[in-house]
Amino acid sequence: MERYRLEEGIVVGRKPLPQGDLLLRLVTPRGSLEAVVRKGQRPTGRTGRLSLFHHVRFQLYAKGEGLPTLTQAELLGRLHGLEAPRRFLLAAFLAELAYRLASPEAAPRIYPLLVSGLRGIAKHEDPLLPLVWAGWRVAKAGGIGPNLEGEGLRLKGGRLGEEGVYLEREGVEALKATLRLPGAQALPHLEGAPLNRLFLALKAHAEEALGPLRSAEAIGV
Repeated sequence: MERYRLEEGIVVGRKPLPQGDLLLRLVTPRGSLEAVVRKGQRPTGRTGRLSLFHHVRFQLYAKGEGLPTLTQAELLGRLHGLEAPRRFLLAAFLAELAYRLASPEAAPRIYPLLVSGLRGIAKHEDPLLPLVWAGWRVAKAGGIGPNLEGEGLRLKGGRLGEEGVYLEREGVEALKATLRLPGAQALPHLEGAPLNRLFLALKAHAEEALGPLRSAEAIGV
């Protein structure tokens, strides 16, 4: 069956292919997807619109079992600030996590969290704070949130106990607030919390469920 469809989403991955084509990864409100841009490595206006973390509306052409082809793209928004190396790495981690978890069932919850998290990483004085907030919320929305059962100040396998990443008492309380309070009400609880430990716990928890996250390797905390 041959068909066109219109989608909207965030570009979270770009990979060069032979013959000058480009493989894109996107997170949309309907799920994660891959698409091919024919001759997408040429320096054209369309290629610029499809830069990492850009918010785009695009048309896909699907034929048979192969990957769909992206035939048109309209830039809806871009985030200034993510070009800074530290912010870029944090944004890449959140984007990879969202891409891995954005099934059709979970994507309607994950997509707005990804957008909010990227905006925070681009603008917040300490970009690790919005990453920790959005990352844990994405994990919960994607069905791998910790249950936080047990006692202790370390997290492993979704449980608090005597093994795993040490969060300190402030970290445990901040994580509970992040996962249980609605929306941005959790953000004040992260101020003064051990963000480095909360990120390490997020990385370990996500990789327990999903396997290695390539973007995490370059982040030093």
